[in-house]
Amino acid sequence: MSKIDELLKNEKVEWKKLGDVCEIKTGKLNANSKVENGKYLFFTTAQEISYINEYAFEGESLLVAGNANIGDVKYYEGKFNAYQRVYVLQDFKNINAVFLMHFMKMNLKCYLESKKKQSAMTYIVLKDLENFEIPIPSIETQEKIVKTLDKFTNYVTELQAELQAELQARTK
Repeated sequence: MSKIDELLKNEKVEWKKLGDVCEIKTGKLNANSKVENGKYLFFTTAQEISYINEYAFEGESLLVAGNANIGDVKYYEGKFNAYQRVYVLQDFKNINAVFLMHFMKMNLKCYLESKKKQSAMTYIVLKDLENFEIPIPSIETQEKIVKTLDKFTNYVTELQAELQAELQARTK
C-alpha cells in the first residue's frame, strides 16, 4: 500500500480522469532547439533540464515525458518551453498540482506501461494520458498528503546528499 493509499484509507474520494482535472498540451519544439545559457528552462524527455531563449508556457505545471523516460513527472512553476513529446499539464481544477504530481509519480509509469506504443522509439499518446484515473479527496486532505510526502521526499534527498558526501570522502 502506497503512502497516498494509506492516507486516503478513511477518506471519501471521487475518481476522475486526468483530462477532466487539467488542461493537457504538448510542447512544439525539437529537442535540438536547446541553447547554452538560455533564459528559460527547456524540458525534454531527458532527466536533465536544458535551456532556451523563448518561452511558450507560464505558471504552475506538471511535465510528463511522452517518450524515452516515459511517465517521468516534473513539477515547475514559471516561464518555460517544452519538447514536442513532453505533455504539459496546467489549469488544475479542484486538485492540488503537487498532490497530483506525487500520485502520478507513484502510479503513472505502471499505467502507461500497458498503454505504450511500440515503434523505433516507445511512446505514449494523449488519449492514454487523458484517461489516467486519479483520486480526488478534499483539498484539505490533498494538502495534508502533500505535507507528509514533501517531508519524506526532503528527508530522502538529505540522506542521498549525506551518502554522496560519505562516498566522496571514502574515495579520497
